[in-house]
Amino acid sequence: MLTKFETKSNRVKGLSFHSKRPWILASLHSGVIQLWDYRMGTLIDRFDEHDGPVRGVHFHKSQPLFVSGGDDYKIKVWNYKMHRCLFTLLGHLDYIRTVQFHHESPWIVSASDDQTIRIWNWQSRTCISVLTGHNHYVMCASFHPKEDLVRVSLFRSDSSCLGYRCPEEEDSIPCR
Repeated sequence: MLTKFETKSNRVKGLSFHSKRPWILASLHSGVIQLWDYRMGTLIDRFDEHDGPVRGVHFHKSQPLFVSGGDDYKIKVWNYKMHRCLFTLLGHLDYIRTVQFHHESPWIVSASDDQTIRIWNWQSRTCISVLTGHNHYVMCASFHPKEDLVRVSLFRSDSSCLGYRCPEEEDSIPCR
């Protein structure tokens, strides 16, 4: 074991490793997000603006940002250098299970218990696509790391795995 982190009695709901630094984000049931140095085993910072459990976190590949989503139906984009939330994206109608930055485009994917997957342009702070038609909550969604740069895959609680090609922004479906 490299390092053991103590988060008191809070259950960890999501994790994300930084691509260049020895950091890990932990999203907690308490609504707090903790930033740890996993080599030193030290808590660097904590972020606390969600109302309820935070289920998903993800570092941006090249900018000092991370995204979080939780049971308050909110997606928050944070700047960890400024130690604050930059803005909140609203649109989901139930718990948000997972969030992820696209590796190249200015997009975030989110999956929710409202049975939708949403693609957001975080630079314009708008939802550019809503993927519907799921008959149960969507447990996980992620961008494909290479293929066409716009592939989304998801896993649902009914044990199925589906793939979608994200629409181009000019052909986007507005959020409801």
